[in-house]
Amino acid sequence: MRWVTYLSPSGGGARVGALDDGDVMGSPGTRSLGELLEGGNDALADAHERAVNGAIEIIVEPEARMCAPVAPTAPVSVRAGDRVFDIGPELVRGVDDAVAPEARSARVGVAALAGGSGPTSAYTPACLWLDASGEPVELILGPVLTTADDLSGEAVELSTSVDDKENGRGRVEPGHDWLVSGPGRVRALLPVATPALDADDELFVDAGELGTYEVRVGSQV
Repeated sequence: MRWVTYLSPSGGGARVGALDDGDVMGSPGTRSLGELLEGGNDALADAHERAVNGAIEIIVEPEARMCAPVAPTAPVSVRAGDRVFDIGPELVRGVDDAVAPEARSARVGVAALAGGSGPTSAYTPACLWLDASGEPVELILGPVLTTADDLSGEAVELSTSVDDKENGRGRVEPGHDWLVSGPGRVRALLPVATPALDADDELFVDAGELGTYEVRVGSQV
């Protein structure tokens, strides 16, 4: 199953949506994606069926304004190379949120989310923005959250590029110890390091079967 959290054009608030054949199917329920994950795979499957068969609204995926799939309530544990960060919930954003103006480089990889079905219930792309001194200023999650049973089990191939020129590449094994048994309910493993980026560079992130997105460095829209 593939899920998003998006801003509803009819109400303006965040709403959970199930992805189905390129469309975002707005869930008629009020539970957040984090709450659905906590309920386990059966609850997720039931909610997915309700969203697909009884969507409150339908939006073509590229036209949906995406939020972070989940809103963490505790620090997110992030491993980037030989560094480990605890990123406060206030620094977590979605791919369509503004990028912190002080962001100068990124670490890219995969975040795993624990739920009621076990230590790892779902995965989503993750991008940690660093300032000129290498300190975290923002963590982007999403846009799409994919349940573990919907992945192939192969390593997730990752790459980043600017103006069609690749500037980073790596891979993440979904069964990596950090993702399966690391600290917290949300933890990220980020093997890809971009070089320094300029304001207005458009960073394209390809996370293989977890999806792709593009974000403008220093964007305030």
